[in-house]
Amino acid sequence: MNSFLIPALYGLSGLVGLAYEVLWVRMVTLQFGLSVFGVVITVAAFMAGLGLGALALSGYTFRRPLRLLAFLEVSVALFSALLPFLAPLEERALWAGFSHQGALNWHLGLALVSFLLLTLPAVALGAGFPLVLSLGQHVSGRLGLLYGVNTLGAVLGALLPLVLLPMFGWVHALRGVALLGAALGVGWWILDRYAGTLTSVQDQGSTAPTDKSGRTDSMLLLFYGILGMASLSLEVAWTRLFGLLFLRTEYVLALILASFLVGIGLGSLVATRWQSTLRRFKTAFPWMAAGGVLAGLAVLPVVAGWVEHPLGQTLTQALLLQGLILTLLTFPVTFVLGLWLPLLSEEQGSLRTGVKLYGANSLGGALGALLTGFVWLPWLGTTGTLVWSAFLILGASLTWTRPWTLLQGGLMVGFVGLGAGLWTFPPAQKLLPETLAGSRDIYRYEDAVAMTQVVEQPDGQRILLTDLQRHDASSDPTAAFVQRNQGRLALLLQGQPQRVLFLGLGTGLSLAGSSAYPNVRRVAVELSQGSIEAARRYFTPVDGPILSETELIQDDARHFMSSTENHYDVIVGDLYHPDLAGVGALLSLEQFERVRDHLSARGVFVQWLALNQFDPAALQVELRTFRRVFPDAYLFLDGMHLALVGFRQTWAGWSLVEAGQERLGPDQRFEATGGEGVMTWMGRYWGKIPDTPGPVQKEWAPVIDFSLPRLKYSGSALDATLAALWHQRPSLEQAEQDLNLPERQRPEFASAWHATQYLVQSWQDRMTGRDGEAERLIRLAFEANPRDRWVGYALADEVLAQLTRAPLSAAQKEVVLDKLALRFPWHVEVQRALWKIQRERHEFAEAEKTRLNLLQEAPLDREARMAKNESFQ
Repeated sequence: MNSFLIPALYGLSGLVGLAYEVLWVRMVTLQFGLSVFGVVITVAAFMAGLGLGALALSGYTFRRPLRLLAFLEVSVALFSALLPFLAPLEERALWAGFSHQGALNWHLGLALVSFLLLTLPAVALGAGFPLVLSLGQHVSGRLGLLYGVNTLGAVLGALLPLVLLPMFGWVHALRGVALLGAALGVGWWILDRYAGTLTSVQDQGSTAPTDKSGRTDSMLLLFYGILGMASLSLEVAWTRLFGLLFLRTEYVLALILASFLVGIGLGSLVATRWQSTLRRFKTAFPWMAAGGVLAGLAVLPVVAGWVEHPLGQTLTQALLLQGLILTLLTFPVTFVLGLWLPLLSEEQGSLRTGVKLYGANSLGGALGALLTGFVWLPWLGTTGTLVWSAFLILGASLTWTRPWTLLQGGLMVGFVGLGAGLWTFPPAQKLLPETLAGSRDIYRYEDAVAMTQVVEQPDGQRILLTDLQRHDASSDPTAAFVQRNQGRLALLLQGQPQRVLFLGLGTGLSLAGSSAYPNVRRVAVELSQGSIEAARRYFTPVDGPILSETELIQDDARHFMSSTENHYDVIVGDLYHPDLAGVGALLSLEQFERVRDHLSARGVFVQWLALNQFDPAALQVELRTFRRVFPDAYLFLDGMHLALVGFRQTWAGWSLVEAGQERLGPDQRFEATGGEGVMTWMGRYWGKIPDTPGPVQKEWAPVIDFSLPRLKYSGSALDATLAALWHQRPSLEQAEQDLNLPERQRPEFASAWHATQYLVQSWQDRMTGRDGEAERLIRLAFEANPRDRWVGYALADEVLAQLTRAPLSAAQKEVVLDKLALRFPWHVEVQRALWKIQRERHEFAEAEKTRLNLLQEAPLDREARMAKNESFQ
């Protein structure tokens, strides 16, 4: 019976151990605010612990190994159950010790403490390998079978969080796995009671092969450690690479681990069953593994084309399909990696040697994870790191498959040439062939934080990409208008800003929204060095000189708000991606409290949310969270972006806004409102945030992080989200009261308020196919407030569409376009259409004026920049 129960329980141990690892990544990711850092530190700690635990017990024998194993499993379960309580305490201690030492020292201290904290339980898990292996006389196949079963159990453990996280959240998922781990410990204890005293295999030399030399070849351990280093380098680099193409990091890491371990587990079991046959082909295995890495890189553009559109109809289907793709890409490599431990252990003739190889491989893996995250990814890039890992795999494993042949020498030359061709990361256009069709990369920066790219589109406009699929900002005129508005609202409401803090940089355009205010000290906090450099080098034509007038600080927003002693009149929270690993913490109760504590007495905080990134339930969680910190919180709606507005003290309302405007000159007032007028902004008021029961977003008990990825597959919830918001808007009379508007301002406010109402209602009609009603509402909105740019965009687009269908002469079209250009001088497509007709009619002087107007609104427009003035030819 023991021959079945021991491998079964050890397989369950693998399941629990890998589930721990994936869930621990979440904790470290939250603390760093960075997905790759979380993966690197957790994987390195996990592998270091496994290696140290295995090596520590490799030379000992135990009379009751199962009892010790039960104690270790229960101890790790207890640690994991307490981790949600330990992690905040650890973080507070780090805040106290390192928060004022600068961002670099903070991250170093956090990395060290997190590494040590997670290494301890991993040591206990690693000690289980020699303990179970010491019972090898009760299990047919010994090392290979145990290692393979444990690894295949780990496959299920890697996938288990995919089910638990969306259903229960991080805290309850971790406690559930801890409960399973405790049950496993009880199972080992019961087996010990049932089996009685079990003498380890080292005490029964007749039942196990012996190491004739009495020691393990040190060079074999070294090179097998290098193989482990290369293997974990592959794992981390694959996580980065496929994280660019697939889902958020927790999900990608789980899929990578599962596909990685499937190959290793099956390879180990196959090696156990067919050792003699496999030895005849072992000279081919290094080439299969290393070649498999390069083959995966070679087909990357094809794979990217498959996954550019959501795979499957649901998140579950998407995970299954993406997991299948990952397994196909990685299996040839990982299968060969799984063959080596049983084969080498059998050749050495000692189970103790197998434990030493396991330990050396694990320690090498820990080193490989750290080197990949902090050295190879920044220096070599993702694809360069994968090619380098392939070289390491080939070089290390060739040392035990000698002798060299002329054929191998020729293969090495070809391998180096192929690796050199795959070293450089493919252009973004090849990986997103539809989204970025015709574009070209003009900038790429990669480090452990993120991969930052600037892509120039065919029309000359530039997009800032983070980790390939995150469109953080753009130079497109409409996008630029939206980004400037992010800085405008908070300053309008504060009235007299002196110190302004921007949490997030993007391209710098949100900072440009504050340019109307004189003598303002601006500070921007941005974690990504690539984003800072991209904004400085590639978006100055649309930003203007604002970056040179801003203090730029490279830091995590959570750490900065915890360490700074400064107070600010205005703090602006960027448009974050709440479904990404670690980012949800920037929208948490604790982060909002930090922001509140650094507002001046009359300070205002505006946190922007992109409505298309939320469903109604997640949005209500966020609104509820914000209101807990800012009880008198307000909402403003600018396009599809919702502003959550909180004040340190009770807001006086219109009087502050009016007083602030009176201190500005006419041109400054125009710039401060984007030419729309201050009452247009007041008309975007959407009411106070109501007090509702329900959960809130907390750093260590997040709610929205693991549910929002489903939006990509369940279809847009924008219509439902808008409908939910629609019912929250107060009446006109209530809005006038909330804003403390005097009687003389109420007629103008009513017009602006109704224009916003008509505009949002028209969006809802468009989404439900009521185009005629939507067009009618847009016209009503324009009549109510012709200064509202959102209304102007919608109306101008409608007229342009009708103009292309209307049977009018060029002269008649020019008359209409002249009127549109006069009314909407900021509408680039109106200017472009007018410019085209003027050139066709050989009105070169007028065409040149129109071209210059177009360039004023779109400085990077390629057509306008490259066109020759025909009047001077």
